[in-house]
Amino acid sequence: MRADASGDHGGPPAGSAGRGRFAPVDVTKGSRTDLTASRYVVDVGGAGGLVDIAAVLLGADGRVRTDDDLVFFNNPRQPGVALTGSGAVEIDLHAVPADVQRVLVTGSTEAQGARFGDVGEVVVGVRGPGQELVFSPGGLTSETVLQVVALYRRGSGWRLDAIGQGYSAGLAAFATEHGIEVDEPEDEPVEPVAAPAPARTEPVRMEKVSISLTKDSPDRTARIDLRKSGGEPGWVLTVGLEWDGRGAVYDRDGRVTRYGTGDLDVYFFCRNEETDEFVVISGEPGHQGRLDTWPHIHHSGDSRDPGRGGGPAVEQVEMTPTENGDLLVNVYQSVDNGGGAIDAFGRPRIAIRYGRAGRDGKPGPDADEVLVHVGNGKNSFWATVAHIDVQDGILTVDGETRYSRLFSERMPGLDTQGRWVAKPKGGPVGRSKKAFGQGLSAYEGRCQPG
Repeated sequence: MRADASGDHGGPPAGSAGRGRFAPVDVTKGSRTDLTASRYVVDVGGAGGLVDIAAVLLGADGRVRTDDDLVFFNNPRQPGVALTGSGAVEIDLHAVPADVQRVLVTGSTEAQGARFGDVGEVVVGVRGPGQELVFSPGGLTSETVLQVVALYRRGSGWRLDAIGQGYSAGLAAFATEHGIEVDEPEDEPVEPVAAPAPARTEPVRMEKVSISLTKDSPDRTARIDLRKSGGEPGWVLTVGLEWDGRGAVYDRDGRVTRYGTGDLDVYFFCRNEETDEFVVISGEPGHQGRLDTWPHIHHSGDSRDPGRGGGPAVEQVEMTPTENGDLLVNVYQSVDNGGGAIDAFGRPRIAIRYGRAGRDGKPGPDADEVLVHVGNGKNSFWATVAHIDVQDGILTVDGETRYSRLFSERMPGLDTQGRWVAKPKGGPVGRSKKAFGQGLSAYEGRCQPG
């Protein structure tokens, strides 16, 4: 290929497109090259799994048309642009909407808690039938976002802009600059919607509880009176997340006909109301908790596939019913889980059950049950699906689904007043299990004042 003085590259020699063999062409940072094919795959090599790829569809004004124009693992496909399971972007130029002038491919290390200086040499490949372009941005240090390449319209055709420009302000600032609305809640923590627990003197409520809370429920709270056991041994309290798996199939009546696969990371954030200490219980080795020590909770272990008998996947904890305290059920949609918002995993729901133990040691068929269904599919990494409070023998469930700030890896938590906080100071940060072995930066600490 011939490059002119401006760095623009012409197309390949006539007749070369479509040959069985062709040589990759190195392009330089800042150069612009005519694209000769209609379909391309863009990937970032040499990154050791530390770079998450995304794409942004931009109009003539350099901004997105809607927030859906950000294609990333929670929104993996838009017309003409799709993420692949291997961490690459596939682009069909013929299918890109006519009002999209530019497809910007980006990379980020924020989810891994790393910078591009930690990655090593980055090699960008742009491959299509009859054409392969390769370049190395180089010179990256403290950046956490990289504008990799852009495929843009030029007349009736398309060109490649080899950008390779690092961005140190972070994903949220990058998104805002391109017109993507970043959810920035007020600095003050959100008050829980749950009503105060009944006083100790209230009569014991013996009736069976069977409640399902959805986003359309007029009241998103429910209660179970744990005192109904009367101190009889053998009563069990469990709290867990159940889901049918990504790709689950349902019949016309909503019954599951095939359970899907796909992992969700479930973390139980426990707050000691007297000391303001917190502990995070998970299915990861060393963090599963014990019933005989605070917070008197034990995790049953990670669930990566359908459960026993092809049923739903379940991650749950067994709790000591008499323990006062707060519990948040947090679900992490990390990059290890692949594409899809939380409610793409087959009707995920929190299940709180309390009753006499059956043969399997879990609450039996006559147990109280409160189900809390996920509220929506907002593109956030973290979702808090339930806030559970136990006071003086009464368990109160706040069934409001709340989401972390867009692009924030910090796990939601509780402050010293027991109020939900989207981004608590000093709280754990989610990160890739593939890169770090465990999903959080810390599993215990002290709640911060509001």
